[in-house]
Amino acid sequence: MKILKIAGIIVGSFVGVFVLIFYLYPLLNQNLFEEWMDNEDEAALYSDAWTKGGLSEEELDRLKEEMDNLQATNKELLNTVDSLMLVNEELKLEIEEWENMEDFLPVAQSATDPVDRGSTQHMDDEEFSERVKSLLNLDEDELAPILRQMDQGQLVRLYRNAGNIQREKMLRSLEPARAASLMSEVML
Repeated sequence: MKILKIAGIIVGSFVGVFVLIFYLYPLLNQNLFEEWMDNEDEAALYSDAWTKGGLSEEELDRLKEEMDNLQATNKELLNTVDSLMLVNEELKLEIEEWENMEDFLPVAQSATDPVDRGSTQHMDDEEFSERVKSLLNLDEDELAPILRQMDQGQLVRLYRNAGNIQREKMLRSLEPARAASLMSEVML
C-alpha cells in the first residue's frame, strides 16, 4: 500500500510540474514563444498553398466539376459492366441449352451428306411410339427441358402418338405459348 502512495506522489508531482511548465513557458520565454508562433503562421500559409497547389478558385472549381463528371462516367460504366455480366450469364445458359440440344439432333453420316432432320417421320407409328415411350414416362420437370429443345414438327408427331395422360403431361411441361402453338397445329 505504501508503494502505491509513493508511486502516486511521484506521478502526481511529475504531472503537476509538467502542467506548470506548459502554462509558464510563454511567460518565461516570450521571445522564443513569439518566434515559434510566427513560424506556425508561415507553416499554415505553406500548407494552404501546398493543399491548393497554388491553384486559383476557378481552376479548383473546374477540377471539381471534372472530377464529378469522371465519377458519373465511372458509375455509368459500372452499371454497363453489371448489365453485360447479366447478359453474359444468360448467353452461357443459352449455350448450355444448345449443347444439350445437340444430343437430340440427327448427325450426318459423312461431311458431304446432308443431315436428315425428318428421320423420325420415316419410322412407322409403332416403332416411333416404342422409341419415345421412355421419354414420355419422365416427370414433368425432367421432360420440360427436353421438349424445349424439340422443333414443332417433332412435338406434333410426339403428341399425336402419345396417350391421353402423356399428352396432358406434355402440355403441362411446355410453356403456355408453345403449348398453344402445338394445340393449334394439332387441331388443323
